[in-house]
Amino acid sequence: MTAPAEREYSAVAYDTVTGKVAADLSLAAEPEWAAQINDAGFWKITVPIDGAERTRQVREWCVPDKTSVAVLRGDQVCQAGPITPYEPSSDEAVFTVSGKGIWDILDRRALHNAAWNPGAGQRLTDPAADVTLTGTLWRIAREIVNHQINMSYIPGSNLPIDLPDIDPAGTNTRTYHGYDIAPGGQRLRELTQVDGGPDVLFQPYLTTVGGARYIRHRMLIGTPWLTQPGVDLRFFYRRTLTNLAISGGIRSTATRAIVKGAGQEAGQLYGMASATDLISSGWPLTDDINTSHTDASVQSTLDAWATANLSLAAGQPQQWQATVLADADPQLGSYTPGHFVTYSVTDHIWLPDGNYRWRLIGTSRGGSTPRDRVDHQLQAVRAD
Repeated sequence: MTAPAEREYSAVAYDTVTGKVAADLSLAAEPEWAAQINDAGFWKITVPIDGAERTRQVREWCVPDKTSVAVLRGDQVCQAGPITPYEPSSDEAVFTVSGKGIWDILDRRALHNAAWNPGAGQRLTDPAADVTLTGTLWRIAREIVNHQINMSYIPGSNLPIDLPDIDPAGTNTRTYHGYDIAPGGQRLRELTQVDGGPDVLFQPYLTTVGGARYIRHRMLIGTPWLTQPGVDLRFFYRRTLTNLAISGGIRSTATRAIVKGAGQEAGQLYGMASATDLISSGWPLTDDINTSHTDASVQSTLDAWATANLSLAAGQPQQWQATVLADADPQLGSYTPGHFVTYSVTDHIWLPDGNYRWRLIGTSRGGSTPRDRVDHQLQAVRAD
């Protein structure tokens, strides 16, 4: 059997606003990266410098926020987004720079109505700055980003993000007030965290327009999960599945979830959900307490957050991470986070022989991951 051809890593610098590629980058080491559902993700590269021409070239493209970097394996873009702060060494001939996915920009951009016009004297505290969205939760997720990247009167809002077409029908409503001055990325993440909230993934890709290369990002939105059609991905232990790491107790198990909302003292709002089945089975009462939604005043939303938090906190206490070959079938690039995966295991020191089905929520390569492999981040609860 012929071993699959190993694809090389590469990187390019591109304009954050337009997505136009500005430069191909030389790498001095294998890059690190992570892409995960409902998360900005990250990337890190190391490039050579020499105190002369190479250094001048790096200084030219290495401009935080204005410039982004895309990490590629072959023609597959693993992660891409803005450069974040860096600190060059004074005595090394290499330079390490890192950044995050495109969601990071939304995490640092206040959400207000795209038609809000400060030049006409409108203030963020005016109703004109408010955003009221109606439809399915996945439609609302799309529209949050639409208001973030298509502002009518404020320059610099455009980003190379492709929005999906989603039926506007639906009965959910969210109102985001301009006076909250809350980041759109935060509001998007909060929406993914409610019970029945959608998965969101910004999937970068390389394209060519008029002879010029561009990096763009597809906004993938689940209904509510991002899933794949057809059969599960399948990896075989000691063949395409090279390592299976299992950890217990990484996240404490809870049998009740409490989400603190707006208010104080006797007027305090909160959402709560309990795992009565676990308590009946002998588990102790332990709480997952969340205080990150203290501006929320809608009871149903608080309850939905509590239900979603409980489903994670009361689930399978083990955390799995799989390491697989990146260029063997199924290849990295032929699947995305959201897929269901079956790992066929025999002769594992801990697990009985069998097929183990999980949901893939992220892919990554860390500093200790061999260059021909990629890590799978998996939901703490098996998909079956």
